[in-house]
Amino acid sequence: MTCKYKHLTLDARQEIQKGLKDGKTFTEIGEIVGKDPSTISKEVRAHLITE
Repeated sequence: MTCKYKHLTLDARQEIQKGLKDGKTFTEIGEIVGKDPSTISKEVRAHLITE
């Protein structure tokens, strides 16, 4: 049986955070973590904190 992960790991979330800090696009970050750019976009939107 193959296992499909629906949630991002802590490591993936940290890579997203680092990518955003470095000014990378969602496409570039998606390539790094192995996810679709829309997944990255949704993750950022869902957990965006504005100060």
